[in-house]
Amino acid sequence: MDRALETIKEPDPSIIKTEVLNAVKTLCFEKKEFTLASGKKSDFYIDLRRISFDGSYLYRIGRLLYDEIKDNKLLNFSVIAGVPVGGLPLIAAILAASFLDGFPLKSVVVRKEKKEYGKGNLIEPAQFLYEGANILIIEDVVTTGGSILKAAKNARNEGYQITDAVCVVDRLEGGSEFLMENGIRLHPVFTKEDIV
Repeated sequence: MDRALETIKEPDPSIIKTEVLNAVKTLCFEKKEFTLASGKKSDFYIDLRRISFDGSYLYRIGRLLYDEIKDNKLLNFSVIAGVPVGGLPLIAAILAASFLDGFPLKSVVVRKEKKEYGKGNLIEPAQFLYEGANILIIEDVVTTGGSILKAAKNARNEGYQITDAVCVVDRLEGGSEFLMENGIRLHPVFTKEDIV
């Protein structure tokens, strides 16, 4: 175990973005016809789970997202929230990066619907929230923005604010504009133009 820990090194911040982009291009991008979650047809697919569920890449993605969040002066939030399922490993990685940086963040999960058992909360864990708290949504890939808007509506119905969302990749298919029409600014790390 000690030997394994000795080999772990913090990635060089100057190359993390390039490493993640290269991984997205080589491991996540697939050129063929797909039906997307929105129901739209596309001639390419970006499956970020191929790297966000892989320990070789997840921390780098989290560090990249954390740095983007930390350096973006437009963002004002109390907690971060992942959109199930793709956003969940991302918030875990962001939390780890924030802890290592000495500024640990808090996170919640915005469910698609209330549970019929337990506390029945739509947003968990509730102890990190207060009335009117601003929640920053984290998503992996954005096409139409529908998943983010659904999470935002659920959170807004519970009395919280959603003004911004951060994603790893924006496919540039109208999601940013759609979200802006609904009061949410999208902040992508990469866009389709970086990848295709």
